[in-house]
Order: sequence, then structure tokens, then C-alpha cells
Amino acid sequence: MNKWQRLILVGLSFALAIIIIMFLNYAGSKAQGPFSRAISNLGSFASSFESRIVALFRGPGRSRELQWFESYRVDRDLLLKPEVILLGAYDGNLPGSLEGVVSLEKSLGMTFPLIHFYTAWGDKPEQYFPARLVKAIWDIGSIPVINWEPWFVDFENKLHPQLPPPNERDHGGMASIARGEYDFYIDGWAEEAARFGKPFFLCFGHEMNDPYRYPWGPPNNQPREYIAAWRHLVERFHLADADNVIWVWAPSLAYRGYEYYYPGNDVVDWVATSILNFGTVAHWSQWWSFKQLFSDKYDQFASLGKPIMISEFGTLAVGGDRLAWYREALTDLPRHFPAVKSLLFFHVLDDSTVTYKKIDWSFSEDSETVGVVCEAIESWVPADEKIISEEP
Repeated sequence: MNKWQRLILVGLSFALAIIIIMFLNYAGSKAQGPFSRAISNLGSFASSFESRIVALFRGPGRSRELQWFESYRVDRDLLLKPEVILLGAYDGNLPGSLEGVVSLEKSLGMTFPLIHFYTAWGDKPEQYFPARLVKAIWDIGSIPVINWEPWFVDFENKLHPQLPPPNERDHGGMASIARGEYDFYIDGWAEEAARFGKPFFLCFGHEMNDPYRYPWGPPNNQPREYIAAWRHLVERFHLADADNVIWVWAPSLAYRGYEYYYPGNDVVDWVATSILNFGTVAHWSQWWSFKQLFSDKYDQFASLGKPIMISEFGTLAVGGDRLAWYREALTDLPRHFPAVKSLLFFHVLDDSTVTYKKIDWSFSEDSETVGVVCEAIESWVPADEKIISEEP
């Protein structure tokens, strides 16, 4: 392919991208149901085309750095019992852009096999199965980790008259899922997951035992109802042949009684939890060490017999020594916590989800913190072995 042919091909790809984006922006607010899914699939095609064009001119790049991970990526069974810790991250630019994740990787000098993001339930186009983003993550060599959050208020009564009014849906919401009242939505996700066909991690209704934060928690639902909802979801995905999904159950270890929400070994592949130190940023928080947040609870959590994912990992710099916190948490982590098989950095510049003000979890621009994190991760394996982010 000569220079001019390449330029023409690049120009066509960007023109296609612009047309698709304009069409999605116009149709997004008007699209519902099957038409919305068709738009999503069209966007997925465009995203795939763009990624292939980029790969053509940039070379294998990031995917080549993850060649060691390819055997895992195509084998769900291997992902259920990994021999290494799979690193990853959520960045505040997601789901709109992967640039923040790539920037963090460059700062740390490693490439993440897992990329984490969140999506809510509802009728909006962005609340259907995120085919574009899932495909984009796969195309750059990684596997998606999706937090699937059952916010019931975004379903339109005019489209689903069988549902109660939005302000009544949260109470008993898990029982409603178990009865099949949201199968119209669940089955769409299951069909798209099956169509994707490759392994990815799916975490439904995380921190379900937290009595304060989420409508799917204790004020509105009993543990048995959450379990019934979970098992119903797995059944619907199985009926759709979406057996490529890796089911991640993620309670909060900050509250007791999480074990009563466990759906069962036959429908859970991984267990996960968040380890976030808010420091003294709010009146309800204080500086907690990694040991206080996780170490003292590890044995009970590991007794479930599943690989453990630390699905949100990080500390603020308010109220204590952030360098010491990361050093204590990460140094020799595989030796101290052998059941931990994944760790996902929570790398958000302006998080305002639990406080009235924006707080900063990011550290990619802090060379001292980056150095401590890298040094600690290097302690995970003997000096004569390559770390998991390197090519074997």
C-alpha cells in the first residue's frame, strides 16, 4: 500500500467515524428497543473498523505487549484459575475514552490485561449492552470488566406499562428481577453478550450489603431476594448461550453479613471487593490502612474458594501518608494474599459519587507514588522472572 492509498484510507475511516457519531448523537435520544440496539451494533462496526485502521498504521503495539495474556483471553477456564495477578484500571474518562487508561499504563510502564467500567440499567442507548466499548477493549488486547448497576428509574413507563412508577421500583426490585419483570432488558444483554462470544467479566449489583449507597441494598431488598435475582440473571444468560460471561460477586467488606448475599458456588466465578481509603476527606471517614480495610477480613473472604478481585483499589492523599499506604498494600501481595488474582486501580480525577465535592484518586502525574507502586509490583515475582506486564 503506497503513501497516497494510506492517506485516503485514513481519511475514509475518519469520515466514517464522524458520520457515525453524528448519526448516533441525533438518533440516540429518539431510539428505543430494537432500533437502539441496531444503532449500537452500527457503532460497534465503526469502532472496530477504526481500531483496525489504527492498528494498521501503528503496528501491533499494545496488543503485542499483552501476548502473554492471549492464552487467558481466549480460554474462559483459564480465567477462572489464573496463575498471575491480572492488573487493570477504571479511569474517569470511561466509557467515553480509553486514553486515561493508556496514560496510566505509560506512567507505570505496564500494560493492563483488564479494563474496568460501569454501566446502569435503563432504556437509554448507552444502557444497552456496550458493544462498541467491549469490542474496542478487546481490539487493544484486554478484557472488559463491567459493573452492571440495576438503577430501575431509567425505564420509561410508556414503554413498559407493566412496571410500577419509578419512585416505587426500588422497593423489592430484586424480587421483581427474579419474577422475570425485567427480562425484556436482561435478555437483550444476554443476546448481545452471546453475540460477542468472548470472555468478559460481569459484576451485577455490587456492594449489595451496603445499607446506605445503592437502591438494590438492604433498605429495599432481603438477601434471599438478591440471591434469587442473581440466579435468575445467570439462568437467562445461560438460555441465551452467553456462557462466555465470567460472573463476579462483589460485596462490601466494610459491612457485616455479606455472606448472607452469596448466590452460590455454582453461579459465581470470582468474588470481588473495593479497597478505597477515603482518608479524612469527609466527616464520616478517617485514615484506614490497607490492613484495616482488607487484611483482617481476607481469610473469611478467601474461604469462599473463588479467585479474589480487588475491583476498586486506591487511596486519597488527605489525612495520611499515601506513599506508605501503597507500599504496605502492594509489597509482596501475592505471598500475603494468594487468593487475590486481580487488582484494578480506581484512577478517577474528580470523583463525586459519595461526597458533596469532587475528590482525586489519580496518581499518574505523581512520580513518587508511581515509583512506589512500580517498586512494590516488582516485588511480586523473583528477580529472574518477568512481571505480568512484560512480554514472555
